[in-house]
Amino acid sequence: YYYSEVPVHEQIDELVSTHQAPVYVVHFSQLQAMDQAQALMSVNVLSKEEKERVAEMIAGFRFAAGFGKTLNKLVRHGIGVHHAGMLPAFKQIVEELFLRGLCKVVFATETLALGINMPARTVVLERLVKYNGEQHLPLTPGEYTQLTGRAGRRGIDIEGHAIVLWTPEVVPDQVAG
Repeated sequence: YYYSEVPVHEQIDELVSTHQAPVYVVHFSQLQAMDQAQALMSVNVLSKEEKERVAEMIAGFRFAAGFGKTLNKLVRHGIGVHHAGMLPAFKQIVEELFLRGLCKVVFATETLALGINMPARTVVLERLVKYNGEQHLPLTPGEYTQLTGRAGRRGIDIEGHAIVLWTPEVVPDQVAG
């Protein structure tokens, strides 16, 4: 892994352009995941042909009003959102597009790393601290391993990448690595 002080949208643009996608960006809040996904809409992550394939795949899918309309726009750009608060059908479409390489980036909560088969080439952690309902605490080594263990697709990649975005509350020498 390595630390990066590059803003997340620039980091994602570089990862996609250097063929390090699919990328799983870990957030510890559903709202942050959604905000970051929408902020990435200006980055072109899919080719014209890939956008056409996405359109074909989701042609018969009914996106409900509200969040569904937003998700529809996101997946057509190769961007996904995934968290426990989503309807199962929405999670399923994001998972399917991700597995087929048509969702290059998924902004998700840590629940994605728990038992769902969505291996990524690169995992980006927005921070190494999370709120447990009472206080902000550093990730445990087990939590870090669980999250970054999604990097590197078995039988496809010879290695995976884990990137930790620099945040003020994390001092690099506090983290073993």
